[in-house]
Amino acid sequence: MIGQHVPAAAGTERDLENLLHDVSDERSADGPFGDPRDGVLDGSRDRSTVTDFVDGDDEPGSAEEPPEEPPEEESDESEDLLDPTDVLRRLAGLLGGSGGIDVGDVQVQGQNATGHGAVAIGTVNLTTARSDGAGRVWFETLVEASVRETASGYASTPSDQRLDHYLQHQHLVCLSGSVGSGRFTSATLAVARRHGFDRVSVLGGVDQLSDLLGAGASLPAGHGYVVRLSEVVLRAVDGFTLVALAARAATSATTMVLVGDFSQRKHDFVGHVVDHRPAPAAEVFRAQLRHQLRGQCVGWCTDTCDGRCLERYVDLDCAGHPLLSAYLAGEPRPSEVLKVVATIAPTVPKAGALTERLEQFLPLQLRERAVEILDARRGGEEIDGFTNDELRAFRLSCAVLAGQPVAEMHEAAQRLARRDFHEVTPIGAPLRGSAIDALLGPTLSQAVARVPDARVPGGCRIDFPAGTESIRSALLEVAWTDWWSPGQLLDWLADLIRDGLPPVRQAAAGAIGWSATRDVQAALDTVGELARERRAGVRQAAAIVLVAMAMQPTLRYRVRAELDQWAAGPAAHLQDTVARAYGLGLARLWPDAALAQLRQVAQARMQRRNNSVVRGLVEVYQNGHAASVVPALVDWTASADPEVQLHAARTLRVLADRWAEPPREHWPQLLHLVDHGTIRLVDLAVLWAVALSLPGTAYRSWRTLGFWLDRADRQPAVAGHCLELVRHVIAGQPALRHRLDHQLHHVWRPVMPHNDLLDDVQRLIDEETR
Repeated sequence: MIGQHVPAAAGTERDLENLLHDVSDERSADGPFGDPRDGVLDGSRDRSTVTDFVDGDDEPGSAEEPPEEPPEEESDESEDLLDPTDVLRRLAGLLGGSGGIDVGDVQVQGQNATGHGAVAIGTVNLTTARSDGAGRVWFETLVEASVRETASGYASTPSDQRLDHYLQHQHLVCLSGSVGSGRFTSATLAVARRHGFDRVSVLGGVDQLSDLLGAGASLPAGHGYVVRLSEVVLRAVDGFTLVALAARAATSATTMVLVGDFSQRKHDFVGHVVDHRPAPAAEVFRAQLRHQLRGQCVGWCTDTCDGRCLERYVDLDCAGHPLLSAYLAGEPRPSEVLKVVATIAPTVPKAGALTERLEQFLPLQLRERAVEILDARRGGEEIDGFTNDELRAFRLSCAVLAGQPVAEMHEAAQRLARRDFHEVTPIGAPLRGSAIDALLGPTLSQAVARVPDARVPGGCRIDFPAGTESIRSALLEVAWTDWWSPGQLLDWLADLIRDGLPPVRQAAAGAIGWSATRDVQAALDTVGELARERRAGVRQAAAIVLVAMAMQPTLRYRVRAELDQWAAGPAAHLQDTVARAYGLGLARLWPDAALAQLRQVAQARMQRRNNSVVRGLVEVYQNGHAASVVPALVDWTASADPEVQLHAARTLRVLADRWAEPPREHWPQLLHLVDHGTIRLVDLAVLWAVALSLPGTAYRSWRTLGFWLDRADRQPAVAGHCLELVRHVIAGQPALRHRLDHQLHHVWRPVMPHNDLLDDVQRLIDEETR
């Protein structure tokens, strides 16, 4: 327990009282030696925190050297600190089943490389593949756990055995099936069965199949590759190209599955084409629902659950339900069946609740309902006091701002309905229940929940219950294609980000990210404008847009290329947005890219006043990459750039406040990782030495080190690691040894008089002095 660093002669009674007051306050705060100025980085048990860095990091007089003067920056507003997991969850609700972050990193190779390359983990690669230099072919190696997860919920198809037979005897196979029939999943798992779950790759960026024959295309041997072919590419395929591609795959000991609709050309490629025959819809439904509910008791079993209740629920309550049975008998596509499963699994509804859910959210009804909702005239609605434009705009606002107060939705709708006017009509009296009913209409009223909340304007929130998010994207789809131009919608959403409250900003940002699949360049232009804003809250929303775009696999390359340019460019606000995007979830997708780009961003003088880089680094660390983060930070400490060193020290200070999970909760998490061999003690000592030395981080770092010693007392295993760490920190460092001696005598002993571990620290100091 460490007090403020003061001269040796100042160890007065009043100082001791202040120290004891600090300890009693901070041990009951959000974490050990917490600071009320801190902002929460994440939702972890210990609520690890980071200060809003101004005038260095620590209080004046906290180190032997005065902190540097803060750089002259424009004034910036503070923004809400967001939990990346919550951001990703909210975006997934809007993006649907196609959204997710579950792949590894990106490595860029070749003449037109835009990435860092040298530090890539290599699970995703990009290579120039066309001899004319136009275009790229990229490949993405899927995470093994993700492939196994897909396999565990997969319903075998009648064509799987034939596909496996082809892959055993030849290196190139064409799998023919319609869009949404599950052909891509079947191809992926066939490749996994042939090569292993960790050797499944997806090839993209193929403008013509001959691209893969280019001299620059080099694919790792021993892998299987799945290639989606568009109708345009498929029409241009000839038999000789297939023969040449098969020969090349044989030479490199790879296999390749071309996925597309070959129904019109299968006679041209006899011997290469396998017709994909989807599993019966009922089998897909049962397999997926069992997979989603595995390990759960769904029958309120009184004794130990033996799993029979799950089988009864799947086969009798769900598959035997009249509505669902009739739906499955019509053999909907697997992609549509998965949406039905997604509406059932989260809440496990039964009887009447299941009937209501199925009536509202069967996938085949989604677009038809969205069209009916937005086209008031088609629904035969005549509502006094509201124009059709206002009705349509309000209903779209519900989809975009789900979970927000009805007053915010009404104001946003007015902005959209009156965009052709120079001024928006001010909102009058709060909407009453009858007015809300009229604005929603009967169809949308069934899909949303009105949550009374006296704390918000209008006294009510409108949200989509669990499992109903799919209708949100359906409304956006119909709005985008049938009612407004892309420019109108993007300008409206950008205005909401600039002028709205933080929750409105975040919701509007997710909608822009969703729209990028419809017009990616327009979305990138919009997010680029937002990322250049001086206000931190607007840049934070721009980062959410980037995360939402990256959650959609078809957009990942474009997002990554944009981040490469922004991180390497001179614009400080764009760099800050890159760091914010990694801190809000992108670090889970591209951990090594995050480390490289965050180092570029850390060099910006603007970052001395921001926490963005540290949040990004912590996000990489806490998602299973501590073994990469700590050595990288050690490298940062050797940088000639003082800003880079400062960010390494700040990150150590934050990570040092994290504690291991039970039953080792008395271990600092970093020492726990050392004990398990994940990180090296010498690397940790380097980071501690820098954090304890820099004026910007010394004050809090000495306090945290004292808390470690306090918790380690009478814990022999932890104490041994602590002492070994201190030994490495002060070895050959007279200044740190002097500071440690001062802390021991004037700060720690007065506060921890019965800590026996301090005697061992004193012996270390004496040994180093000799």
